[in-house]
Amino acid sequence: MILPATYIIAALSMYCAAIYVVYRMGLYITSSSILFAFLLVVHGPAYLVFMLFRGPQSIMYRHIARVDDFNSIVMSMNLSIALLFAGIIAGTEAVNYIAPARVREVERAVAAWNEQRLEAGESHSVCVMLAVILSLIFMLFVSFDEHHLSVLMGYLAVSGDEFDKIAYRQKFGGSQHYLYRILLGSIGPMLIIWGALLGWRQRWCSLLVAATFLFGFTLIGKLETLSKGPIALFLIQLVLVFYLVSNNRLTWKVALGSLIASVLVFVPIIRIAVPEVDYWEALDFLYYRAFDISNEALLEFFGAFPARIPYMWGANIRFLAFLLGHHYVPSFETVSQLWRGTTGSTTTAMFIGDAWADFSYFGVALFSVVAGAVCRAIDLFLLKGGKTPLSVAILASVFIGVYNAMISALPTAFLSGGLLSAPAAALLIVVCQRRADLMQRKCWWPN
Repeated sequence: MILPATYIIAALSMYCAAIYVVYRMGLYITSSSILFAFLLVVHGPAYLVFMLFRGPQSIMYRHIARVDDFNSIVMSMNLSIALLFAGIIAGTEAVNYIAPARVREVERAVAAWNEQRLEAGESHSVCVMLAVILSLIFMLFVSFDEHHLSVLMGYLAVSGDEFDKIAYRQKFGGSQHYLYRILLGSIGPMLIIWGALLGWRQRWCSLLVAATFLFGFTLIGKLETLSKGPIALFLIQLVLVFYLVSNNRLTWKVALGSLIASVLVFVPIIRIAVPEVDYWEALDFLYYRAFDISNEALLEFFGAFPARIPYMWGANIRFLAFLLGHHYVPSFETVSQLWRGTTGSTTTAMFIGDAWADFSYFGVALFSVVAGAVCRAIDLFLLKGGKTPLSVAILASVFIGVYNAMISALPTAFLSGGLLSAPAAALLIVVCQRRADLMQRKCWWPN
C-alpha cells in the first residue's frame, strides 16, 4: 500500500504544479515558467509512464529491479519528485514575497508583451558592443589555437562504421578550455541574440556585423563538439527567439507547434546520424532520448545511493568539496562504475539526482527551492522592461540553462550551463552601461 501511495503523492504534486503555473503564474514565457515546463514535460507524466510502463522494457531498469530493496528505491524517487515540485513552488513564492512590487511590475510587463514593440532605446550600448567584440576575439583565438576547422574536416573524412566516428568524437570533439565552453554554451548565444536584436532595432550596422561574426564562430564551436545535440538545441533556441519577438503567450497551439518543431529538427538529425532507421524508429528514439533516458538516469542515482554507495556529503560538488577538504568525486562516474562497471560511460541525471547523492531528501528540497528562487529572481531583475532585446536574449539563455539543469547538477547548470552565469553577465553589462551613461551625462552637464 505504501508504494502506490507514493505514486499518488508524486502525481498530485505534478497536478498542483500545473495548476500553479496556469492560475498563479499565468501562461506566459518567463524563466520560472520555462523551469516548470521542463520539469512537467520530462519528469511529470512521462516519469510515471517510464516507471510504470516503458521502464520495465529497458535493460538498465531490469538490472536495478533485481535488487532486494527496489520498492524502497522507487518510493524514494516518488517522494523526491513530490519534493521537487513543492520546492520549486516554495522558492518561487519566497522571491515573490520578498519583492511584491517588482512582481506586479513584471506581471504587467509580460501581460503587455504582445502589444509592445521591441524596445531598444535610442542610445547605443557600448558595453554590449564591447562584450560581443571581446567574446569574438576570445572565441577566434581558441578556435584557431585548437584547430577546430581541422577537427571538423577530420571527422568528415573518417571512414568506416559509426564506432569509428564515436571514437574520433571522444578523442577530438569539444574544447578543453573551460571558459570557452561557458561562452560557447550560454553567454555567447545570449550576446548574439542581444547584439543582433539591438543592432537591428537601432540600425546599428557595426553591432550587427560583430554579432554575425560571433554567430559564425559559435556555430563552428558547436559543430566542433561533433555532437548533434548542441546544434539542435541552438536551432530551437533561435526558434524561441523568433517567437518571443512577436509573442509571449503559452497556448495549446504553441505547445503543438513546439512539438512539431522539435520533431522536424531532431528526427532528420537522427536519420542523418543513423541512416538505417526509419521515421517511426527515429520518433521512438527521440521519445527515448527526451523522456526515458532522463528518468532512467534518475533511477540509477537513486538505486546507487545510499544502499550501495554512501551519501557523498558535498564531495560531489567541486567547490564545496574544496571548502570541506573532501576529495572531489563526480557522482556520475561513481554511478556509472556501479551499474556499468566502467567510468568511461558517464551517467548524468537532473539536478535532484546529484542533490540526493550528496544530501538525501534535504538536498532534494534545498536544491529545488534554490532553483525556483533563482529563476524567479532572473524574471524580477531582467524582465521588468517588457519586450526588449535583453529580455528576449535572457529567456533564450535560460531555456538552455534549464535544459542543462535537467541533465546535470545544479551548480554545473548555474555556471557552465548558463542558468546563472548568462543572466549574471547580462546584469553586469547593464550595470556597466548605466554607469557609463551616468558618467557621460556628468561630463556634459558639470555642476
